[in-house]
Amino acid sequence: MSGGLQDEQARLAIAHPRIPFQRDSSVVRKKVHPIDKALDHFDDFYKQVFKKQWPSIREGLLAKPKYVAVINNFGDCEETMSKLELSGALNMRTLFNLEKDYMKEELRENSNKQLLKQIMNLDKQLEKQARQSKKTEEKPSEKIENTKNYSLEASLEHAELDHLRIVDSKNALSTEILNEFVPATKIKGKEDFIPESTYYQMFDSTASSQVKIEKDYNLNFPDNLNVYCYEMDNYNDFEPVKKSSTGVSNYYLMDGGSILPVLALDLKPGSKVLDMCAAPGGKSLLAIQTLYPELVVSNDLSNSRVNRIQSVFNQFLYDFNEKWLDTEKIRLQNSDARFIEDLYYDRILVDVPCTTDRHSLKENDNNIFKPSRIKERLKLPELQAELLFNALRIVKPGGVVVYSTCSLSPIQNDGVVSMALRRIWEETKFNIVVKDLSIALLQGRNVYNIAKRDTVKLGHLVLPSMKQNYGPTYFCKLKKIE
Repeated sequence: MSGGLQDEQARLAIAHPRIPFQRDSSVVRKKVHPIDKALDHFDDFYKQVFKKQWPSIREGLLAKPKYVAVINNFGDCEETMSKLELSGALNMRTLFNLEKDYMKEELRENSNKQLLKQIMNLDKQLEKQARQSKKTEEKPSEKIENTKNYSLEASLEHAELDHLRIVDSKNALSTEILNEFVPATKIKGKEDFIPESTYYQMFDSTASSQVKIEKDYNLNFPDNLNVYCYEMDNYNDFEPVKKSSTGVSNYYLMDGGSILPVLALDLKPGSKVLDMCAAPGGKSLLAIQTLYPELVVSNDLSNSRVNRIQSVFNQFLYDFNEKWLDTEKIRLQNSDARFIEDLYYDRILVDVPCTTDRHSLKENDNNIFKPSRIKERLKLPELQAELLFNALRIVKPGGVVVYSTCSLSPIQNDGVVSMALRRIWEETKFNIVVKDLSIALLQGRNVYNIAKRDTVKLGHLVLPSMKQNYGPTYFCKLKKIE
């Protein structure tokens, strides 16, 4: 009956346009999707964190992301680089090195200006002293006559005693009398009063108050790693990836922010690298393309995720199964990274599962903001901290751990780093130092939009924007002191 009634209403609406066609309320009601919940959550949370920057970041998150092309050293790399350069793409390593040279020149100029300023000030002081000495020679008697004695002894000769402030020796122990002569430095009862703004600043700084932070002045870009990007405000897309003469793909497309966590690892020839949560395998592939590591272990929790890593390696590493796996330069591993016990890694990348902010605003499938995944989402920081803790525990002394996410959340970023470090201090005797890469990252200031230190305290954060839409990518470099 209800179906017939709706059909009749529709027929009448067509025949008589003025008669409103009433749909069932369940049809009219808008369905709330996971991407809508994600956006509501971000608007509520991130607006408090990023304040005036949030509209720009939000616009970038909702827009088309920007990618870089990682050249495959096992394909037709020279030919591929030439074609990319003809299309207007720029080699990121060249940009970093040029900026490093500009920084050195700026430092020299600033040093010269400062030295020149010091010399000029010294000249002025010498001239002033010369003028004063000349005046003294011309009028020595007058100078002496006008000179006053400001010594304590001289001032006491003309001082008047305040007899009211003399304490009677008989009552010298009386606190009531002595309190009269204690100067007032603060108001009683106000010792614990702190303005809300000051309290917030103190609370915000507690995340890094116990963390040992050292500045790192260089971000090495390996000579064999070639990554191509387009300049800011250039929205060109890379052409579809083509196969090389050896049958492997010539370059790998990935978010530009994902380059920085691997650079922060500071890979060296002979490094033994563990990628704890490696799927889909892009950062492991990036480490391999440096040609530095002696061993790269790409680990993930499930067989399906490890299969995704293997699929990427098969596309980019010629004869992967025989040439690479047999020589044990690369290992695929399926295990829970919280319980890995191997102690021979000197570089560990902890690219943890997170809210994947950009994906959460684009895809409803497999979205962390699904109602069925609420518990999983709320427990993310706990899982992330456990992964980072284990990495710091097993990395070799002198080794480097880089923690990274693709989230803007300060809880999943600096908060997790603080949580893991606190546990390290409580349960181990390891000495962990956080490396501040602020100065080193100036090499990429024409490539990346990096959040300022008033937003991120321990690590570094690539902020999305319409000008250069990479990220979000958070990364923090930690070193275990020998």
